[in-house]
Amino acid sequence: MLHTNTSSKALVFIFVSYLLVLMVDVVFYSRAFSLASTQATTSVFAAVWGFVRMWSVALAVVLCLRLQKERVRDWLWGLFRFNKKTVALYLLSPLLVYLALGIYVLLALPLGYFDFNAYVNIVADILKSSHAGVTSQDAEKLARLYASAQIPQAYLFAITINALFALGEEIGWRAYLYKLLGSKPSSRNVALIGALWGLWHASAIVLLGFNYTYNRALGALLFMLLCIALTYPHLLVVSLSNGVLPAASLHGAINALWGLTLYASSIPRERGEIVLGFGFLGIAAWCILSLVTALVIKYRERKAKINAALVMTSVHRAVAYVKYSSRLMSPQCLWLDKGWFKLP
Repeated sequence: MLHTNTSSKALVFIFVSYLLVLMVDVVFYSRAFSLASTQATTSVFAAVWGFVRMWSVALAVVLCLRLQKERVRDWLWGLFRFNKKTVALYLLSPLLVYLALGIYVLLALPLGYFDFNAYVNIVADILKSSHAGVTSQDAEKLARLYASAQIPQAYLFAITINALFALGEEIGWRAYLYKLLGSKPSSRNVALIGALWGLWHASAIVLLGFNYTYNRALGALLFMLLCIALTYPHLLVVSLSNGVLPAASLHGAINALWGLTLYASSIPRERGEIVLGFGFLGIAAWCILSLVTALVIKYRERKAKINAALVMTSVHRAVAYVKYSSRLMSPQCLWLDKGWFKLP
């Protein structure tokens, strides 16, 4: 149960963050994207929209802190801890996305839902349309090289530009709201933060077709479920580091790599939105990763408790031995075959 004050803070943050992002989506839906005349300008508008949208959550946090008369600079500075553990988690967290991608491929491949050649063909078609002199054979070779290079290259984007973009969201969902809820990666917090995080994308999905061009209403529901499945690893790295930076690199890796699951398939896009990486298979892959990760953490915590208990038992035995030895050396005692007898 949340205290009334905590509930009020959480509700205010949710209202402000949803209102701000709705304003951003409406403005870009009605103005910016309609002004884009070429693919290049559309990409620029999309990048600006993404940055403004993600950092609107951080703005909501600042507004809430102002309303509560808290020192914004001190609160924000407390999120950034630069030590060896934080740096290690920042660099390692994106690898969880590669593990999730591996699980996804294992699920999708037997069903015929993963085909890397389909993504290569998409890249080859783009190369042929943009470079008239490129032959089909050369375009396919370049496309395969480019598509293959994107997989390791996604890691570099995850820890640089994508992390910067994602940090705006993480300040809100995995820092401010997570702290209000107690900073514990419990099932309640995973479900609540994940659902709110996912529904926060609903206006982008419905208005702009974000990730779901054909299934917008269903896509809003699927993306909420996907965000719930994604949330435990984010909360875990925040709890382990006591900071928000590792969650930003993890989020950045998802944005850099997970889109591959939608394009590396030969099934129609309309169906793919429902069953591929942003649908049921993606949800299943992240649920498996989260469950396995939670079990590993539980096992390590249990092992640590057992080791701590063994240490305490050893300490108690050592203390008892010292007391026993001191009594043995006492001049008032004499050892006989039948036990201890005190001298009169």
